[in-house]
Amino acid sequence: MTLTDLSMILVTFDWLDAVAMLIFWTLWLGSTWRIERDETSRPSVHVLMKRYRYRWMDEMAARDVRIFDSAILNGIRQSTAFFGSTTLLAIGGIFAIIGRPELLLNAGQGILPPTNIQTVQLKVLLVLAIASYAFLKFVWSNRLFSYCAIVMAAMPNDGTTEEAKRVGIRAARLNSYAARAFNRGLRAIYYALTAMAWLLGPLALAAAAIVTTTVLIRREFFSRSRAALMAD
Repeated sequence: MTLTDLSMILVTFDWLDAVAMLIFWTLWLGSTWRIERDETSRPSVHVLMKRYRYRWMDEMAARDVRIFDSAILNGIRQSTAFFGSTTLLAIGGIFAIIGRPELLLNAGQGILPPTNIQTVQLKVLLVLAIASYAFLKFVWSNRLFSYCAIVMAAMPNDGTTEEAKRVGIRAARLNSYAARAFNRGLRAIYYALTAMAWLLGPLALAAAAIVTTTVLIRREFFSRSRAALMAD
């Protein structure tokens, strides 16, 4: 990219783009902090499930046969592998768009605002960066679930011993870290789709970020699934 290309890109951006990006990142990072915060009177679904993961490991230690637990963990790992492979395919598609941005401009005639190829490439690069982050989170989540499976396999047959309790806590921590990475990957996918609205302009990006965050907050704090977890 030459200095001329860079100057052309900067000319197309104004203060509205800066405000939209500030809203985008503030809502994403702020919602992540609030969802993962444990010390609160209104925990999120993420936090409630984290508590159930610790309880799961306690129950697993007390079971004589733990095939049931390994089957559940294997199913969860398959989900991380599925999302990881799907995200990788999406990354390949984004690379194709960056290589041929004129196809996107031609397809969006009458919808996309007037712009240049370099600006479109820069906006799509944001989507690529977020999708790559999501892929890394899914891969790391899969890895952590593998660690958890190994620690679970090291659980003593007698689940009432002090060593068994320590192993159970370690497995629960790994399980929780893996779930956190997986959930962060999912949220990154949501915001990668949101970032695509930037192609329609800064106002569209800001509106999409607000809608996406509202949906996430509702699901974590005001959904029927949360009510079910909190029910007596």
